[in-house]
Amino acid sequence: MYTSLDWINELVSLETVQLNDLIDKLTLGGFEVEETLEIEVNKQKKTTLDISATANRSDSLSIKGIAKEVTALLNTQSLESSYTQEALKYQEQIEDVLISSKPSINYSTFVGVTIENLTNFTIPKWLTEKLLCSGIEPLNNLLDFQTYILLETGYPFEFYDLDKLRKNIKTEEFELTLKPATENTVFVANNDLKYNLDSNILVVEANNYPLSIAGIIPNKDVSYTLETKSLLIEASIFNSKKIRQQSRILGLRTDRSARYEKGLNNSSFIQALIRLVSLLKILNPELVCKIHTTSQILQPKLSKIILNYDTILEILGPIQNDLNTESTQLQPIQITNYLNRLNFIFSFNEKI
Repeated sequence: MYTSLDWINELVSLETVQLNDLIDKLTLGGFEVEETLEIEVNKQKKTTLDISATANRSDSLSIKGIAKEVTALLNTQSLESSYTQEALKYQEQIEDVLISSKPSINYSTFVGVTIENLTNFTIPKWLTEKLLCSGIEPLNNLLDFQTYILLETGYPFEFYDLDKLRKNIKTEEFELTLKPATENTVFVANNDLKYNLDSNILVVEANNYPLSIAGIIPNKDVSYTLETKSLLIEASIFNSKKIRQQSRILGLRTDRSARYEKGLNNSSFIQALIRLVSLLKILNPELVCKIHTTSQILQPKLSKIILNYDTILEILGPIQNDLNTESTQLQPIQITNYLNRLNFIFSFNEKI
């Protein structure tokens, strides 16, 4: 993933950190820096790192995720984004109306939001620069907003043309559902290819009209264009195993499905949705946003893990003292500091 240092620097201060030191820290933290690039944006050189993470670290596949790791590795404080406090206020309002659903193996969160009075798809200059630094050429359409929020937060959101949807179902009112496809359904996706669906494939529907193959690709007939004036935003977190299964069956993998395949949690999900709406509103001051569908599975309690101090020493071995060349053992206070930096909830018992 191309990661702009300027962008990271907005979330955690890197002004006093040498580039080679940062790369060494990332490498020791399990992140491989494949390449260092100098990208010219508005006649200025911008440094970008091509960082790869292990398959089990989907939480780090975003600018905010990498920034959190850098904060822990450098033992420094994260910087508050300008929109964070405002977003938290709206996050509480949305969470208050989230409807708890029966346990499901297919998703943990399923939210639908309608957007109307869209008149301008132009992205701000600062957003353009961030996309360019990430190796992406802006198109000045709605795809830029989807791509940006994916880069920043790691969450993939699907857009549907709301007017086209209402025209196809012949009503203003509709119910969003997630269910297996009807046998022998022919689905034309927005890549202009036809897919024959069966009950092994989940589809998102509005009044039994298929909007998308869940978590993978939308229906061509409800895809947005430059003439789109209203949107239905589907914000979901699907089961990673189910998305991988569907991708294999269909022989289809997209940027969205690739994120779901690695597994996503909903820790900052609603905040990311609010961020997306706020971006759309920058050049659309008359934007009307309404919560249409909310469904969230009750999250299980965090599991407790017992770490035995002697076992930690046995696995990690001696460490180098920063003040001299002598080796020493990792101390409990150091382990405590590391866990604090990673935001773990823990307790320490010297008798165990």
